Amino acid sequence: MVDEPKAEQERRRFLRLDLSEDVRAVDTTGREIGRVERVGAGGMQIRLPEGLSITDYAKGSQFDLHVIEPGDSQQSFKVEVRVCSGDLLGVQFLN
Repeated sequence: MVDEPKAEQERRRFLRLDLSEDVRAVDTTGREIGRVERVGAGGMQIRLPEGLSITDYAKGSQFDLHVIEPGDSQQSFKVEVRVCSGDLLGVQFLN
């Protein structure tokens, strides 16, 4: 990423791209998880909305999520929580 230090960019296994579109992540019940901010071949970073407890997503937990793109295009992924800090959730794709 442009805003990451060069050493951090070199450490990363996959290139990560910032998203400017409104891409939302929801769980299988339709509850919004948050806005997808960054995505790469290995996973994504989601910004949680106010009021959603990060404790709902413990590090190492696995769940199915749906990513809804503009125009209602939708993709489903099995993910594992790798990072949970403040209002950010980092997940790794499992499928």
